[in-house]
Amino acid sequence: MSRVASTQERIDAEAADWHAAIECGTADREAFERWRSSDPAHALAFIRLAQVDADLAYLRESGLGERPFADEAPPAQPALGRRKLLTIGGIGAVAAGLGGLGWSIAAAAHTAETAVGERRRIVLAKGLAIELNTDSRVEWRHEDRLYDIRLLRGEVMVERSAGSESCRLHCGRSEIDVAAGARINARYARSGVAVSVLEGGASLRTPGPRGAISLPSLRKATIADGTPPALSALSPVEAGAVTAWQQGQLHFNGENLEEAVAEYNRYLPRPIVIADPAIRQVRLGGRFSATDPTEFCQALREIYGIATRVEPDRIRLTRG
Repeated sequence: MSRVASTQERIDAEAADWHAAIECGTADREAFERWRSSDPAHALAFIRLAQVDADLAYLRESGLGERPFADEAPPAQPALGRRKLLTIGGIGAVAAGLGGLGWSIAAAAHTAETAVGERRRIVLAKGLAIELNTDSRVEWRHEDRLYDIRLLRGEVMVERSAGSESCRLHCGRSEIDVAAGARINARYARSGVAVSVLEGGASLRTPGPRGAISLPSLRKATIADGTPPALSALSPVEAGAVTAWQQGQLHFNGENLEEAVAEYNRYLPRPIVIADPAIRQVRLGGRFSATDPTEFCQALREIYGIATRVEPDRIRLTRG
């Protein structure tokens, strides 16, 4: 093997190691920048690898390849496999981006999502975890000891212990700085984004001149575009209803049937449909399985005389 080839293999392996460390959130930014700027060959090798990784991500997103879950570690690859990977693609196309490489290319976003009826917990770092509710999607980045988490749809619980790295949650145009020792639930609802502080505290920033709003424990903020956040207290019963999904349950406490069905349908592949408008305002209470409406329908029949008819594509509710 020639000395030139040996040197290039070493650089390619170093680039692969840096890329893996950055993806895992363990890289030292200053050390990476020193390595990258010390030799143009280093920057080119890293660009090639970043480009190949982006191409593979595109294939996975397009359904042409297997896409690993964000909280599952990628399989270990030998150095030879990494070097072969780096040979894919031309150097000319990627060299054009050398001047503006920066940290942004390296700090790639991670994503995770859940299907209807699915829950998923992801440990981002020591003392920092998120849990996704049904039909939800999040994206996060890690840079300068800050985890930036963006809720793209659905609902997420963020739990940050004392001593963990900083965490900021983005919901639309709003930002929530999660305090150490906090437990925060955020959800996209019909009325806007609902942010509930179950433990600890948070600081909320929304567009406009109002500035940051302090949210202590057992407080809720409902955020709608164009209006100031609506703040309210959370009773223990309301806090229990907010977190019930983590136990696979739904808690109803005076909601009407129309509201309860809308909540249930977030979890069901076969939706519940109210076929009789006269029963929409019936008030409900109780705890039920979020993914199996059998007991819910039984309670409707026994207490309110509401009949259930299971059809291939829906569950119909009518007055018995």
